[in-house]
Amino acid sequence: AKGGDGMNFDKTFWFATAAELASKSTRVGPAKSSEACLQKWKRLHKMFKVVNKVVNTSGITYTRKNGANITAESETIWSDLLKVDPQVKSVKTTGWTHYEALLDIL
Repeated sequence: AKGGDGMNFDKTFWFATAAELASKSTRVGPAKSSEACLQKWKRLHKMFKVVNKVVNTSGITYTRKNGANITAESETIWSDLLKVDPQVKSVKTTGWTHYEALLDIL
């Protein structure tokens, strides 16, 4: 419910997130600000969308270990996908650690 439309959280959520992280942090250095938390979420959400596009492309078998796992049979599909979205290049041979966790909440 806090996520609103498209998991776009409001400012109060990010202030609460930063406060929660500060209360649990044992690391040395400055505390995370609400803005830092928001920007991190935006980067995670953006990367999730990129990986999800690869996962849902017919003819490509995505795995956490091997990413898009491009084979001779899927090279043409991959080339076409790269033309449409060059960002998918980052998961050609290596998967993204956070995909499964975000899949559960997005």
